[in-house]
Amino acid sequence: MEGTAKLSFFERLVSSNNPNPGKFEDIGAEARKVFQIDTFEGIKAEYQRGLSNSFGVSHTIHLSPGGDSPSTYEFGANYSQGKHLLVSRTAASGDVQAQYLCSVTPNLSLKAQAQLTGTPHQSNAMCNLDYKGSDWYGSLKFGSFAQWGISYLQSVSQNLSLGVDLTYLGRLPYGQPPMCVSTAAIRYADDNVAGVFQYSSNQRVQASYVRRIKDYATFATELSVDLESRESVCGLGYEYTGPMGSLKTNITTDKKITTLLEKPLSELSAVSCSAELDQKTGQCKYGVGIQFLQ
Repeated sequence: MEGTAKLSFFERLVSSNNPNPGKFEDIGAEARKVFQIDTFEGIKAEYQRGLSNSFGVSHTIHLSPGGDSPSTYEFGANYSQGKHLLVSRTAASGDVQAQYLCSVTPNLSLKAQAQLTGTPHQSNAMCNLDYKGSDWYGSLKFGSFAQWGISYLQSVSQNLSLGVDLTYLGRLPYGQPPMCVSTAAIRYADDNVAGVFQYSSNQRVQASYVRRIKDYATFATELSVDLESRESVCGLGYEYTGPMGSLKTNITTDKKITTLLEKPLSELSAVSCSAELDQKTGQCKYGVGIQFLQ
């Protein structure tokens, strides 16, 4: 009887009914979806075409009025077959970006990515190994600049998860000394709320709170504090998604307002409009984009 009781307790301890919390790097994904808006200046047109069930190409033209964002052209090629996915982008400037994803097993996945550029010290490569447990997620990464890192996120209840991340950079460019940063995080999430708090060893604190009011409306707020310099930035934003399209807008205490409107024209085409206003510098950026699929 005693052995049976011990086995039953061990089984309850190992086989938890808590949900999988996802990757540590995605712990604040709900807030990033609202605040990290991909704005651009000028006109952007993208054309995607599938040449077979496994292979497709894309062409992207960005016409910029000048300044810090010159006009560019990018050619993309994607290949997907079974457990493998390969994505690449080549710019007219000669910059190349590539990413390879592989589902080794239902629980183990591999991601390798590289970027080649003519700018000194900007070319890099990174490899990630991710393992998905029943109620936890672990990741191991290593790459350029003698970089390696490890992260772990564990569900401790149906709604609460705790995690840690450690990143080491051994050879930084421009003669900078090696750097090691550790981060501890806590996350609470249910069907309508997601709250995250993170503290890093470099004296940085980040917190975010996201609440879904309706199925089509989400409000979010985030706070970033540098305890060493005593500088902080707070932001407030929302996302509206409906049958006519989606609208994202956020405003931050460093006097920046960003908005993005995306509207589908048909099943194979869509248009987007973005704007960014920096009241501190007096600069404004406006962009219009269109996307075609075939």
